[in-house]
Formats: sequence, C-alpha cells, structure tokens
Amino acid sequence: MAIQQVTATDQGVTFARYIEEMRAAWAEGRDVSLAAHAQRLLEALLREAPTDEAWVEGLLREAPASRELYRDPQYGFVQMGHFHRLGHSNTPHDHGPCWVLYGVYCGAIEITTYRRTDDGSVPGHALLEVKETVRLTPGVVRPYLPGEIHATRALDPAGSVVLRFLSADLDQVERYRYDLATGAVSRV
Repeated sequence: MAIQQVTATDQGVTFARYIEEMRAAWAEGRDVSLAAHAQRLLEALLREAPTDEAWVEGLLREAPASRELYRDPQYGFVQMGHFHRLGHSNTPHDHGPCWVLYGVYCGAIEITTYRRTDDGSVPGHALLEVKETVRLTPGVVRPYLPGEIHATRALDPAGSVVLRFLSADLDQVERYRYDLATGAVSRV
C-alpha cells in the first residue's frame, strides 16, 4: 500500500507552526522531558487552530476513524487525527516502547488506565485493575508513557475530534491488547 506523504503546510498555518516547533523539540534531544514539551505544543495547537484549518475541516467533514496527518521523515514521529463517534471504544492496550499523547479538539473522550495485578509469570495472560479514569475535553492533552495500559471511549453525542501524537510508528513496534474478561494478552 502506497502512503501519500502529507506535508505540514497542507494542513494549515497553525498546524505547520506546530510541526515546526515539534521538530525543533526533537532536534534538542530525546530525554525524559520531551513528552512533557510535546504535550505543551499539542495543547497550544488544540487551543489555537481555527475550525477552518484544513486538518480540522477534513476531520469534521469526513469523520474518519483514523487519518495520518503528518509523518516526520527525519524523527519518525506521527501525528494522527481521529473522529470518534459516540460509543467508540477500544480494548485496553499498550504502545510498547513508544509514548503517545491523546488530545481533544472538540467533543470529549474518556481514557481509563490500568495496572497489572499479576506478576507477569504466565505468558499470554494478565490480570488488570483500573488505575484511573480521566475525561479529556477540548484543549486537554494526556501523555501515556511506554508500557502504560489504557483504553479510550468517546463521550460526546456529536462526536469528538481527537489528535493522537505517536513518538514512533506503532506498526513497527511490539505492543499488546488485553482482554479484561479472559485475561488474554495478544500481540497487536
């Protein structure tokens, strides 16, 4: 499958500035503060982007479950856009060695974070309990660090525009889904 390269400027002025600032942050180094710095940049984008900017218009008009908005050719980070309809949810999962930011442009989602209560000694099996549940509303961004298990659920009857920043291409890393009912763990 061919992937069409989308440039940041195709998405609008505010988005292009966000990508420029994100690239500068990555150029400074990938230490433990990078996720927090990236969180502030994404929060600014969500606050400042007008509804007529290309990425916003496209997500609202076409309501795609998932769309790649930008992939950085040098640093490898990926900016995804999503339209989550009321009732959209996913099973608990992790992003392996990657960290991820979830942010809401409009609407609301809920993210539940889980902790393992088993010792990890049984391959392909995990026992989870809820650690916390947070509600993300417009302008709110939450980081999920490597290995954190979480699940999302859309809350807004009109749907929600959600941005998901990936520190790397998730299709290239080992990550897992967790079945709460059976305890089964499966590789994504």
